Amino acid sequence: MAQGGFTVVDSRSYTLFLCRMVGFDVFIQKAPRRFVYYLCFWVNTSYHIFCLYTFYKHRHDLMTVLQCLSVWGAAGQCSVKTFLALIYRKTMREAFHFLNEKQDKSKDDSEVYTRYLKWAKRLNLIQRTIFYVLSNNIVLLSLYVLLSIVIFNERKHLLICNIPGLDFDPYAPFPSYEIHVFYQFIALVAGVYELIALDGLFAYFVCNGAAIAETLLLKTRSLSMSIEGNKITDETTTERIKELVFLHREYMNYVYLLDRMYSTMLLMQFGSFALSGSVALYVGGTSDWFAVYGVVLTSFTQLFFYNLLGTVLQTKNQEISQEFFEINWLKMSVNNKKYILLMLQCSQRMKTITVGHLAPLNLETGMSIYKALYSYFLLLKDVFK
Repeated sequence: MAQGGFTVVDSRSYTLFLCRMVGFDVFIQKAPRRFVYYLCFWVNTSYHIFCLYTFYKHRHDLMTVLQCLSVWGAAGQCSVKTFLALIYRKTMREAFHFLNEKQDKSKDDSEVYTRYLKWAKRLNLIQRTIFYVLSNNIVLLSLYVLLSIVIFNERKHLLICNIPGLDFDPYAPFPSYEIHVFYQFIALVAGVYELIALDGLFAYFVCNGAAIAETLLLKTRSLSMSIEGNKITDETTTERIKELVFLHREYMNYVYLLDRMYSTMLLMQFGSFALSGSVALYVGGTSDWFAVYGVVLTSFTQLFFYNLLGTVLQTKNQEISQEFFEINWLKMSVNNKKYILLMLQCSQRMKTITVGHLAPLNLETGMSIYKALYSYFLLLKDVFK
């Protein structure tokens, strides 16, 4: 076990910190609902209402509509994630509590703890990368407004979102512009940190799932080596195989739980990638709104990490199936062989995380989305020449 350095508990605490920033710790543990929690839901709802009003109000101004749409797609995935997290909060708490127990139990076995610690460190890298990349949107969009005022003496909006009843003209009399920019900044910060919290939580669930899978692989290999060396009796073999069966069932149920929570969420997210990413590329290339490239970078980063994490679980499933197939059967009793055969059959039909139950979450699916995004971008260029 690590002494004085980064620990598995540190990884759990950082995940809770990300969720607590926007009040979403209530989704994974019992906690009071704070002001920031209600603020996030209000921002999610009001922003979409204001965007729909913007589409109608500025329907004759194509660039304004596209600029609004480029961020609205990203805001859509944020809202869907938030409301689905609210719906599945009991399931999320169940998964989080299950992982807490597995992590605490791993401290009793140094080899198992090493697996959890390895994935905790990888998780921390992923979460911090997501944090910095998504926070970059706040910096870029704020710089765009500030530089426009300081260098070009022009007023610009942070986001294209017209509040009903207020003049959207940047040079409108006080306080229309000031209220717009204040609301847009609140919406931007809330949306960014909601995504950081929910994406970080997904990474936490998947990385710990990979640690459980590696624990199963470790115990399977250890059993196989003990059997080959004639180091254990048949009764001991039976006990250890039953332990494997129980751990394998836990892992399969856990992955099924993740797919149930995230399948619809991923479908919406991938749709928003294709929409907001392609529109943002077009807007960035045809206007002076350079800050929109932050949306493009965010889309590409999120898509990469989500599909990478899905590939991790898919690869672990294949390794588990292969390990069961290669275990030493010959020196086992008939009953023990039946246990192994049962696990082998289950491992060949093992559940993985899917995108709306339409495609597995992996890098291959991610490449299809990248291609779709670029195709939509080219289509926009042809349509609006």
